[in-house]
Amino acid sequence: MELSVFNRYLLPVFFALTTTYSSFVFADTTQHNSFEAIPDKNEIVTHTDFGVQTYIFHFNGGGQHLSSIDFINRMDTESHTCDSWKYVSALDNYNIYKQTILKVSTDYNSAEKYCVAHAYASNNGDAMGQILHMMETKSHVDIAGFNISADGFSTALNKL
Repeated sequence: MELSVFNRYLLPVFFALTTTYSSFVFADTTQHNSFEAIPDKNEIVTHTDFGVQTYIFHFNGGGQHLSSIDFINRMDTESHTCDSWKYVSALDNYNIYKQTILKVSTDYNSAEKYCVAHAYASNNGDAMGQILHMMETKSHVDIAGFNISADGFSTALNKL
């Protein structure tokens, strides 16, 4: 009898603890990155310390509207893996329960064996605006499986 009472309370306590602390799990594991504004192309390019992934944010309207994002992943991958990549998620690491999903199309570079995913505003509606809002207002964003610092994004955006 005593063991069943323990089991009855163990799960809710465990859930409460993981819910409380899970939002901070990735906050200190952010890779180092910077943002480079390229005004003549109306885009912002990330530069990361790992160097195997690059995000290119494309804008129109002088940086007012995010029109597309290219997710370039230079890790060795197979074409079937690239072909099966249909969605990219983005979330603020301090609110892991609110996630934005982007539909993507992919291109496979067979010579160098890497994949590029493209998210376009035309097939993602309000989600692109949500991504832009996250990048402008949050300090850490997990996007396409990589945790990046959003610090410096707004400064780069102002240069467009």
